[in-house]
Amino acid sequence: MNIFKRKRRFPNEDKHRGILHLSETQIVIENTAYSREIEVIEIGEIEYIYLEICNYSSPGLLIYQGRQHYIPVDYVNTEKLCLQLAKRFNFDMALIYDNIHKEENAVHQLFRTTYQQNFELVTGGQNDYIKGFEIIAPTPCFVPWTTTKSELLNNPHTRLENGYLNIVYPVRIGNIILRDFGAYVDNIRPEIALEEYYAKCYATDGSDKSLYLVKEQLERDLADKAEFTFYSDFNLFFYAKIGPITFEATYSIDDNEMRNIAYSFTSFSARLQFDYPAMLIASDYEQNGVLSQLFVWNETLSTPDNYKTNTHIKQTPEFVLAASKGQAVIWKDEANNLLGFADAEHAQWYAISEVDSFTLWNTLPAKGGGFSSLSITFTDGQQKTLFEGAHDTMSKHLDEVKAFLGFDIKFYEDYNC
Repeated sequence: MNIFKRKRRFPNEDKHRGILHLSETQIVIENTAYSREIEVIEIGEIEYIYLEICNYSSPGLLIYQGRQHYIPVDYVNTEKLCLQLAKRFNFDMALIYDNIHKEENAVHQLFRTTYQQNFELVTGGQNDYIKGFEIIAPTPCFVPWTTTKSELLNNPHTRLENGYLNIVYPVRIGNIILRDFGAYVDNIRPEIALEEYYAKCYATDGSDKSLYLVKEQLERDLADKAEFTFYSDFNLFFYAKIGPITFEATYSIDDNEMRNIAYSFTSFSARLQFDYPAMLIASDYEQNGVLSQLFVWNETLSTPDNYKTNTHIKQTPEFVLAASKGQAVIWKDEANNLLGFADAEHAQWYAISEVDSFTLWNTLPAKGGGFSSLSITFTDGQQKTLFEGAHDTMSKHLDEVKAFLGFDIKFYEDYNC
């Protein structure tokens, strides 16, 4: 009997590693081995509990409440906690006792909460997926996908908080009704459409059923219109591409070898790809720009093309292209007091009075590949990337570039570990 008990025991408690303070409503985690704030778990709000075992480290509990918390099983009072949670959430302690001493990679589900399904599939025969979405307000409002950020911010049914635009009523996309539909908008220009909307879809049991329901609805409704892709080798990824819109549904699954835990919901998104070529044209500067001096890199470099977030990115002016012959260059426009930076396609130019300094990072290959980047820092503290390329391509020209610009260039070098 003593041998049997020894095999079932938890590892010896180590107060120098951590201590758990338990009540009926809270778990307070005191990590004594290293400096870290005390963690508090509200027991009534726990969404899942797993036992994680590993072939190279000690086992522990993974508890999700607001975020994932990790509790090594040698913390003081961990076995007492497991007994308390087993009684509260009705799981079998044998799952822990039978696995806690195994030296393998695995995650064992002890408890998962249930959810209220927060999306609906309707049978109204709607097939306006490519047009936009309907806000199901007391007076319904249809929002085309081309609606700009500025227009959405002025919509009475949206709220902006910490850079996230939330639509306060349910939303219908075709025959799918979603709640908590919204988008991150901080880095998007006000005059263009948002590039991605998000929602979380929960099935009642938190399973991948949510993904398969959404997937099957899209396949039915867009059967002869969309291009479908589905991957299930690791996590689940489903895509339905129709014109400039891609509907995406992803679900993470429990994975023993990687010790990953499923998130309990399907992440649904609508990705939009609209182009605004007119925004790249700077007619005034094409006519009035002056090429006073030119520095040619003679290296394979590129400038950023993210004109949807950086209003300064334009197509490279013709008078610069004629002189650069497609090479990456820096030019001075002394007539307009500007500095310009370009490759064969895109360019940026800034008032010299706004420039504070430049920074060159040369990242050498190690575990990851090497690369380099040159960025500009403005007098207000903001920064923009100007050029990117392979490692060592720009650093060997550092003195020449510094002399040409007439500004300090801060140089940093490190390994991509």
